[in-house]
Amino acid sequence: MDLIQRRVTRQGQPIDLQPREFSLLEVLMRGEGRVITRTMLLERVWDFHFDPKTSVVETHISRLRAKVDRPFDVPLIHTVRNTGYSLHVPA
Repeated sequence: MDLIQRRVTRQGQPIDLQPREFSLLEVLMRGEGRVITRTMLLERVWDFHFDPKTSVVETHISRLRAKVDRPFDVPLIHTVRNTGYSLHVPA
C-alpha cells in the first residue's frame, strides 16, 4: 500500500480501490493482526460516532474482499464473528 500515491498492489498486481475502500484497507492494515471492531471502522473511515444501524461496513468489506481477496489463493481479510474484522498478511 502506497499511502502517498494511494495505490495498492498484491503479488505485483495493481488493485483499483474507491476512496472509501482505500481508507478501510488502510485502517485494517494499520491494525494488522488485531481485531478492528465495526464501531472502530465507523469512527475511523466514516467519521460516525454512532451506529447508523445500516450495513455500510459489511457492504464495503464485501466489496473490498472482492478486489483484495477473491482473485488470490490466500485471503487477507478475516471476519471475527460478532466482533469485527482483522487483516493477516502471510509471512
